Amino acid sequence: MVPILFGIILYDETINLIKALGITIALIAVYLASNKSSKSSNPKVSLLFPVLLFVGSGVIDTVLKYVEINYVAPTEVDFFSGSLFAIAAFFGMSILGYKYLVHKSKIHINSIVAGVVLGIPNYYSIVFLIKALQNKDFESSTLFTMNNVGIVILSALLGFFIFKESFSVQNKIGIVLAILGIALVSLA
Repeated sequence: MVPILFGIILYDETINLIKALGITIALIAVYLASNKSSKSSNPKVSLLFPVLLFVGSGVIDTVLKYVEINYVAPTEVDFFSGSLFAIAAFFGMSILGYKYLVHKSKIHINSIVAGVVLGIPNYYSIVFLIKALQNKDFESSTLFTMNNVGIVILSALLGFFIFKESFSVQNKIGIVLAILGIALVSLA
């Protein structure tokens, strides 16, 4: 919601009834599709992490749009994305080295391999997202809605098919609404 509001307010992106309805349906869908019954006795704690994730993700998307507009030329997308991941690798390796030297923690090669395997698709997703933001046919409010809701749908489906997670009726309704929300936003 954060990057959508910034796109509409700061970058004069369009909003109409269909787009607003699609975004609203998509927000409801994300909640329904990702909500699992919580075992926490404190509902405030159960709500804290999803809210932090929602706001944090929105801030990251908003900053990405700002940086894309003001600092990243179309020919420098790969360099920019590579720099981000190089900085992240530097800090990750520094923390790992600190834990190894100071706390005598073991370094597991599987963790490093998993980080690289996870980093490769993340690198290309950032490259794709910035290039899509640079496409004048896509407004960021539309792109971020479709991207983020698509990630929730894909995550839910992977959880179902790979990890054999069960879907509640609420989760199923959320996935159907997510598809409807994406369709409406893309038509607007």
